[in-house]
Amino acid sequence: MSGGLTLKDVIWATPLYKFLRHCNSSPLEKIVLDCGAGGDDPPLQLFHEYGYRTYGVEVADNPFQQAKQFCKEHNIALNILKGDMRHLPFKSQFFSFAYSFNAIIFMTKQDIAHSLREIERVLRPTGLCFVNFVSVDEPTKGSFCKPFLGNTKFSQHEDNEADSYFSNFDIIHKEKRIVEKTTNRKRSVQVYIDYIAKKKTEPRDRLRLESESLTEE
Repeated sequence: MSGGLTLKDVIWATPLYKFLRHCNSSPLEKIVLDCGAGGDDPPLQLFHEYGYRTYGVEVADNPFQQAKQFCKEHNIALNILKGDMRHLPFKSQFFSFAYSFNAIIFMTKQDIAHSLREIERVLRPTGLCFVNFVSVDEPTKGSFCKPFLGNTKFSQHEDNEADSYFSNFDIIHKEKRIVEKTTNRKRSVQVYIDYIAKKKTEPRDRLRLESESLTEE
């Protein structure tokens, strides 16, 4: 990173570091999953630094290869797998913590709902998750060129629309966040809605979870 900054310095100012502080305060085992873990500077390294067992899934080829190269160059085992957060390759209740940082936003709302059910499935009771969404108030509308997982633009959400994804969670932090950037003298504004949520000990939709578990077996 430029200017001598480390990932730790940068993340301190982001919601992901806020999530880490919540995780550090939990009595659960330090084991975390990153859904959308690729890229040349994977955030999982921050959790690794704090003594977490780390796992990640990345569906896109180039970010996955970048993450592999990072781990090789830094001699660090982050356990990032080629995989899809809609079909997580892990046992139920395997993780204490899970997050999707600037990743689930690329998916259709139907796939987002499915991915949140998968995150719910692999989390232990009282486990924590962090997920952020693009707000309808983002002025650029978040379009991008290449179709990704059947979607051609970021899925945008009204202020309370994403609450429905967390019916089996207690929402412990929710924040609407505006990020202004200037790149090559061009200013951009991004608007996110961040959630930190705790999985309920007794899910409201117990029958659905049990049915899905039987189907998987």
